[in-house]
Amino acid sequence: MLNVNRVTLLGHVGRDPELHTSAGGDRAARFSMATTERWKNRDGELQERTEWHRIIVFGGTVDVVERLVRKGAAVLVEGRLTVREYTGSEDTRKQATEVIVGGPQGMVNVLSSGARREMEEPVAPAAAASPATASADWA
Repeated sequence: MLNVNRVTLLGHVGRDPELHTSAGGDRAARFSMATTERWKNRDGELQERTEWHRIIVFGGTVDVVERLVRKGAAVLVEGRLTVREYTGSEDTRKQATEVIVGGPQGMVNVLSSGARREMEEPVAPAAAASPATASADWA
């Protein structure tokens, strides 16, 4: 049976990326992005809903994110969806849904001035940090 876990988002960056280096020297970046859906209701009134997404980037693509991704930038992100559980304040169990960008199948394309600049840099899976290890530091 075939299984696919692939997410494609096109939206705007909500904040400048946060960079992190693990104890082993692996780098990661995290930023939020918004996607907005617009439609007209039965009365013809324009409706709008914005969804916020957590993006975690590993491997060589971190360098590109560090140099080019800024708050407000339009970006196209492809990665895999994951749900991570962690303990929040007051020992409450919480869940975070994240898009993991890493390895040869993840990418971040920065869209600027109507021109598309592809910022994809494949990373061998063995060289990428473990998403569970690095993202655990970011509750």
